[in-house]
Amino acid sequence: MSIKVAINGFGTIGKRVADAVDAQDDMEIVGVTKTGPSFGCGLAEKKGFPLYCTFDDADRISSFAESGYKCQGGLSDLLAIADVVIDCAPGKMGADNLAKYKAA
Repeated sequence: MSIKVAINGFGTIGKRVADAVDAQDDMEIVGVTKTGPSFGCGLAEKKGFPLYCTFDDADRISSFAESGYKCQGGLSDLLAIADVVIDCAPGKMGADNLAKYKAA
């Protein structure tokens, strides 16, 4: 049984973390997050990583589809299906999300 991994933040660090996790036989990436539609979204889709919005805001989530990306939902949706989360978000976003991480 694989460990289901969520990666919050698919930027410079998150992309490298995702590659490392993806190389493990006992881990599965169940999703990566972006704050909004950008180049990184296309890379996530190309690698087969499900894409989620960093926020649980319906307007932000729908902006992905408007830009041609398939967004599976918000951060809370991703945390609901993950066994662990690796926080690669910038600045103090990890601290801001700590309550969500603990609740999941």
